[in-house]
Amino acid sequence: MSKKRIEWIDVAKAVGIVAVVFGHAMTRHGTMFHFLYWWHMPIFFIMGGFFLKPIVNNNWIGFFKKRILPLLISYLICGGFLILLSHFIRGESWSYTIFYFARLLYGGRTLNHYLSVFWYINVYLLALVFTSIVITYVKNREAQIIVAFASLIIATSYKHIYFLSFKYVPWDFDVAFIAMFFMLFGYLYFHKIQQFVKDLWVIVPAAMLTVWLFWMQHMDRFNFAFFLKSKIIHASYHHIPISRVSYITFIPIIVCLVVFSASYYFCKFMPQFLIKPVQLLGQQTLGIMYLHKAVIDIIDEAGYNGAIMETILAVLISFILSLGYGYAKRKIKNSRIRRSIS
Repeated sequence: MSKKRIEWIDVAKAVGIVAVVFGHAMTRHGTMFHFLYWWHMPIFFIMGGFFLKPIVNNNWIGFFKKRILPLLISYLICGGFLILLSHFIRGESWSYTIFYFARLLYGGRTLNHYLSVFWYINVYLLALVFTSIVITYVKNREAQIIVAFASLIIATSYKHIYFLSFKYVPWDFDVAFIAMFFMLFGYLYFHKIQQFVKDLWVIVPAAMLTVWLFWMQHMDRFNFAFFLKSKIIHASYHHIPISRVSYITFIPIIVCLVVFSASYYFCKFMPQFLIKPVQLLGQQTLGIMYLHKAVIDIIDEAGYNGAIMETILAVLISFILSLGYGYAKRKIKNSRIRRSIS
């Protein structure tokens, strides 16, 4: 494990992916369900902006080879595997399965069942490209902030659009502009976030505010729903509709700061034998993101329903499979290197 890695970021990724799995395992859509959806996807887009850099000398080919192509390959490999797995386990017809491969290419909201979370990779890849374009060609920091807010305002100004005669936009293209807001936030304020996570004068009020927001949601004093994939966003206070943009720019970021700080203090005070497994879990979030929905669905079809146990099993099984996939990929890569040398 590289010493250059920032431990609390890996831990925050682990917290985020467990929240994602728990949200998908829950059958009761109450306060906790809504609370998880406030932040468990934005936190990955925010962290996705932490280490972004402007493209030097317009080397977009290098950027695509390093940042885009590996994710795209994993998307197609894992997607194809899960489509075939779904065919045999769910007893789907070959015509349905073959057409699903076309849906995998179209992406976004057309993906369901085992692949229902694959929209995230579509949006993440698009947000990476959009954000990199902004930070490369828009040099002024204030202008970058304006672009971030403009993309959020425009993307949330309507509920739904059609693409040609199709109901859904390819790759949830319009959702990527909401994701770009969070990614730009992570890029612009990473150094501030590193300071805030240690500052109890910031984090304690933020944590108290998070608890208060949770309680107000539970008591139905206000209602905030934030579902990125389907772009279902609504906000009201005492049942009076209010600006959705103000809630999106405020609540997810506040909760994410609390999660970042909790992760930081976990790494500061806990022994390494507890930190390392959680950190390793955080380094396998992509594999868990791909696989956990299939594991949950298979457990459900087996007749077992229990959100906590499903979450534990889905995280562990997906984690082990992700490690196995990474090990096999490294073995193949090393074998090719040895053959090329010899």
